[in-house]
Amino acid sequence: MKTKKLLLLIFLLGIIISTQAQQRPVYSQYMFNALAINPAFAGSQDQFSATALYRNQWVNLPGSPETYTLSANTAFAAKKVGLGFVLTNDKIAIHDDLGLYLSYAYRIKFRGGALAFGLQAGFNNLKSDYDKLVIKDINDPYLRGVRQTFSPNFGAGVFYSTSSTYIGVSIPYLINSKISSTEEFISQAKSRRYYFINAGHVYKLTSDFKFKPSTLIRFQEKAPLGVDINLQLIYKDMISIGNSYRSGDADILNIEFQLNENLRIGYAYEVVLSNLGGFNQGSHEIMINYRINIPGLQRSVECPSYF
Repeated sequence: MKTKKLLLLIFLLGIIISTQAQQRPVYSQYMFNALAINPAFAGSQDQFSATALYRNQWVNLPGSPETYTLSANTAFAAKKVGLGFVLTNDKIAIHDDLGLYLSYAYRIKFRGGALAFGLQAGFNNLKSDYDKLVIKDINDPYLRGVRQTFSPNFGAGVFYSTSSTYIGVSIPYLINSKISSTEEFISQAKSRRYYFINAGHVYKLTSDFKFKPSTLIRFQEKAPLGVDINLQLIYKDMISIGNSYRSGDADILNIEFQLNENLRIGYAYEVVLSNLGGFNQGSHEIMINYRINIPGLQRSVECPSYF
């Protein structure tokens, strides 16, 4: 088993180094943290909202990804403007990718809803420490030293929401950043562009129960289409239990607790359905969200905890 894991890790590193370096992290609880995929979400809840998220992917696989995310957003200017930021640290094997993006959204109010147009700008700084590799040829110049690549980027999105429905379209990273280096094979690696479409609706079943189906569609250049289907049952606006299916990849169980009007926590566990499943023990994701009303800004969102 250890030999298989080692071979698999080498295979994954080969993909990262030579073809698709600096890819964006995948989240299971994006429906509670939409700013991570769409800058137009900033300020949509008429509150200050901060989210911390930790993701441990493919547990028990050496060098598997770990992602730390901190984001916050709030509304300004009579709820017409939203501002936010997303800070991420994505680690996999010898690679450490730090990203910081600032978001701006302008909201147009309609009767019963709002349409927001968002922009974001920031950078990723990818650090690769090849000295951590155990290699046969210690004189190989391609696998020695520490390399850093600074890649600025920007993106855009549109987000429409009512008290019970939302739909968003976004391209959070418009530039296909090339990983520049003096080595030919590394210079061909790129961060591929993503396109996201996400939508959801909350149905009232009884006075205590609500049902929320949602979906996320991911397009990425030179990659298969990805679709997430999410089903959640909400009890008394305090507990949410759900199941998600990520096409060809994972089945996800998630639970969220609204501890009080300000604080909520969430947990998700992924069962890997692909051939990679035999080499790991799934993925874990923990989320903490804190929201507080803004002094002097009367809220208009009736059910902020749903999305």
